[in-house]
Amino acid sequence: MPTYLRTVLAVLACTLATACSGDDATPFEPGISGNPPPATAAEVVQLVDLVNDQRGGQGCSSLAWHTGAANVAVAHSTDMRDRDFFSHTNPDGESPFDRMHAAGVDWSGVAGENIAYGTSSGSTVFDMWINSPGHRANIENCSFTHHGVGLVDGRWTHLFLQNPTS
Repeated sequence: MPTYLRTVLAVLACTLATACSGDDATPFEPGISGNPPPATAAEVVQLVDLVNDQRGGQGCSSLAWHTGAANVAVAHSTDMRDRDFFSHTNPDGESPFDRMHAAGVDWSGVAGENIAYGTSSGSTVFDMWINSPGHRANIENCSFTHHGVGLVDGRWTHLFLQNPTS
């Protein structure tokens, strides 16, 4: 990976015990399913496929799509674009877990978040994350059962949940 891309993309991972429409930031209809909805951006579908393939190779089950988590992810990616920041914690001090709880997304067990900036390619963001120990740990954490991804203008948010209760 070129040095400039590594610098610009400066990806972060956040794992604590405690989604995706494409560049138009359209929310998803409520529900939980095994796969993203049909209208999901191809780049996000590509990332989801790569993540689930990687998890399968590690003996983990595929992550089921969680629309609530996806909507929170889209909202965070939009917020990062609109307020020009790149962080797990928004300028209001809200963590990924605060944002999920505020949106009515609850879970039993653990949750995590990966973010990235600077590419709209699902395979590129997957390669970045899989080569970063913290991001890889989220992807390969067999405790996670559901996820949602947001992609807005090259800003990615990937939320992971264990046993969502809402």
